[in-house]
Amino acid sequence: MKVTEKKIEGCEALLTIEMDSAATEGALDHAYQRLVKKVDVPGFRKGKAPRAILENFVGRERLIDESLDEVLPHACAEAIKEEKLQSFGTPGVEVLQNEPLIFKARVPLPPKVELGDYLGIRLEPEKVEVKDEIIDGMIRQLQHEKATWELVERPVKSGDLVVMDLESTIDGAPFINQKGLQIGIDEQSKYPAPGFSQEIIGLASGQSKEFKLRYPDDFGKPELAGKEPEFKIKINEVKEEKLPPTDDDFAMSLDVEMPTFDALKTRLTENYRKRVEQQAVQDYENRLVAELIKISKVEYPANLVDMEYERLVNNQMDRWRSQVNSEAELEELLARVNPEELAKQLRPMAEERIKISLALGKLASAEDIKVTDADVDAEVARMLEPVPEEQRAAQQQQLASKEAREQIVQVLLSRKTMERLKQIASGQAQSAESNEQSPAAETQIENKEEVAQ
Repeated sequence: MKVTEKKIEGCEALLTIEMDSAATEGALDHAYQRLVKKVDVPGFRKGKAPRAILENFVGRERLIDESLDEVLPHACAEAIKEEKLQSFGTPGVEVLQNEPLIFKARVPLPPKVELGDYLGIRLEPEKVEVKDEIIDGMIRQLQHEKATWELVERPVKSGDLVVMDLESTIDGAPFINQKGLQIGIDEQSKYPAPGFSQEIIGLASGQSKEFKLRYPDDFGKPELAGKEPEFKIKINEVKEEKLPPTDDDFAMSLDVEMPTFDALKTRLTENYRKRVEQQAVQDYENRLVAELIKISKVEYPANLVDMEYERLVNNQMDRWRSQVNSEAELEELLARVNPEELAKQLRPMAEERIKISLALGKLASAEDIKVTDADVDAEVARMLEPVPEEQRAAQQQQLASKEAREQIVQVLLSRKTMERLKQIASGQAQSAESNEQSPAAETQIENKEEVAQ
């Protein structure tokens, strides 16, 4: 075996390797011994045909192909050792010719990270502001949920609820046909077609109207894009929304039954402030990491991105699986997934995560940040606090496993490293001993849930 060409590109080594016949002969013989037990050769019992007869029967190419599973990994390992390379994963192999056997090996090499002047990073978190109009909007939404609808004798206005008889067709075929249909009038609504609410505004109870609308060419439902439905409507009732007054009775009427309206507003304000503060922390951490990556040089082999991409795809699959009720529904959902669009969405995310992980890992090493057994024990105790007493022993046993503790180490190391980066960015670069958990951004909470907290 000899390496005829070697090229280093980033974190990959490209080797062209040529095998001599003596090096492959043993593998060919092993391939014969496997094949002869699987192939029926006329005139011979299975496993008894001589190699020359078998080779003539199946072809030498088949024998060579069978031997590659043995030859290629061994030859790659020898070439990597000979070239004094440190492989960072399984090499990719491409056979160029069979006799003599020549192949190319793409060998992933360890990532390389060169931190820039991270001690010079200076960034401050954004100030959090809770605007009155945001809280007022939350209260208004709660009012809408408790609103009543009262009949009015006037023309339809935006925001009304209209009861109507509706007939419609598209290209002469029935479309939406229903008597006593209730439709909320909203000029931004696209139901049942864009512009429908505008056609209803100004009509009064007992009035009828016929009109035609058109769906945009890029409408979300392809089967309706560009179509021109014809509508015939008759207004039966017009109802106006009556919002409850913002008083103590209103606060008590909610599911959480706040004692006073002032208490309700205070709870909404506190919960909203907590949420925006958590989001501000997450945004600040993202900006810090982006700045660290910007001033650093981070190189990595393609297989790292492939592995992270596969992990993201598996996570997405788990989310889809949790949203359906059967495997049939899952298959139907997956049939609508465009693999190219999925890759376009997730591959950049995978690359970004690899960069972040490598940069923070290098920073942890440069700053000599470590996680002790005591740190892990304290974190386990914190995790067990909310666990019911009857479940705590089983949960504690799970967290005591080697794999679980290693995961906790990584979480704590990441947390400590981020705290150190914050100290640096704020100009307080002292010893990194903070073990406090950085608040993470949470999913937005509905207004009703805001009150319940």
